[in-house]
Amino acid sequence: MLQRFQWHCAAYGWPGDNGRWLLAVSGGVDSMTLAHLCYHSGWETGIAHCNFSLRGCDSDGDEQFVKQWAQQHAIPFFSIRFDTKHYAAAHGISTQMAARTLRYEWFEKIRATQHFSGIVTAHHADDNAETILLNLTRGTGLKGLCGMQPVSGYIVRPLLFATRRDIAAYAAANGITYREDASNATTGYARNRIRHNVLPELQKINPSLTESLQQTACHLSQACRVIEGEREKVIEKCCSFAGNEMRISIAALKATPQGDFWLFEILQQYHFPGTVAQEVAKALDAQAGKRFYSPTHVLVKDRESLIIALLPEAKRYDEFFITADCKAFSAPIAMRFERRRNDTGFVPSRERNVANLAAEKLKFPLTLRLWRDGDTFRPFGMKGMKKVSDFLIDEKVPLHEKAQQYVLLSGADIVWVAGRRIDERYKVTDGTKEILIITG
Repeated sequence: MLQRFQWHCAAYGWPGDNGRWLLAVSGGVDSMTLAHLCYHSGWETGIAHCNFSLRGCDSDGDEQFVKQWAQQHAIPFFSIRFDTKHYAAAHGISTQMAARTLRYEWFEKIRATQHFSGIVTAHHADDNAETILLNLTRGTGLKGLCGMQPVSGYIVRPLLFATRRDIAAYAAANGITYREDASNATTGYARNRIRHNVLPELQKINPSLTESLQQTACHLSQACRVIEGEREKVIEKCCSFAGNEMRISIAALKATPQGDFWLFEILQQYHFPGTVAQEVAKALDAQAGKRFYSPTHVLVKDRESLIIALLPEAKRYDEFFITADCKAFSAPIAMRFERRRNDTGFVPSRERNVANLAAEKLKFPLTLRLWRDGDTFRPFGMKGMKKVSDFLIDEKVPLHEKAQQYVLLSGADIVWVAGRRIDERYKVTDGTKEILIITG
């Protein structure tokens, strides 16, 4: 495997004549094998380790283990501790997303200040297969199905040629010591469910699934490059630019073969998810004034054009995830969370900014996002379902407020149109054991 690693890296010009590389090392078998391969290939490296403070003494043990290895091999060592759960709660995102954001921001800071050529991660072929399947379930389009790339900005992934089995065999044969992370065996995260439940079943059909997905991703990457060239031609034909706005001519788009596909490709550049792109395509003949949002941009359906404009910084919101142990967060809207038993002393608040929900019916993490066309819920006190858009009209909500209306979801169900009405199905009843009180 050492020879394969060196051959693979040489094809990309790594490590280079004067390259200094920052290795992201967690202490697990993948990253310790990466560190071993780089060391025995003569790379000049530094080692960066993040302690996310999620596993108590085990997290501290990982940090000490990696530090000792770096010292034994006379390699510069950088470490940092994060209060990951607090960061996740404060920003309304999942713990996994918080950890990813924190580590890559810190890696980049070390890379820039210490003048490293790039950041080296231990992602391998199985990680890539999981990413491809995850992206497939999320509808990220062709680009998502290309999976991880060997080079992405300053990040390089020299182990993408190797499988998890290859790495484990090499580690065993070479006496590479590492730390086990028990959380990798759980199925609480979507990636782990893919790893432990989905991939094994698919490998029964095709034992070479990982390799097959790698080949498919390679072909799709080539197809993406072709599509990018064609997309630029469509943009030149259908789009115009003025200041911070882009206008897509509806007539020109309709006259373009596979117009819906090219609309998806264009909107993806502005972070509009595939579901929103479908809604925009359906609205081409609708009345003017409809709005659609991405985390960074707003699209307005005009009479003859689709107008895309950058949202002000303060209004750029993605989906926010609320874990079961979250107590409060401030963005995009301030919320406090309190749990209490449903006893005779409980008097539910009738304030519009307070939601009393049956906690045992909720599926965590909850999702907070802007409402979308087609969203429905069952307003408290009603028997039937109602579109959120119709509800907001009935409530005489001003247009500028409608554009920034958030909804809280449990799974696919809207449980609260934030600050206005909860869903009848999630109300507190005499049979409710625990109540989640949300104040926003």
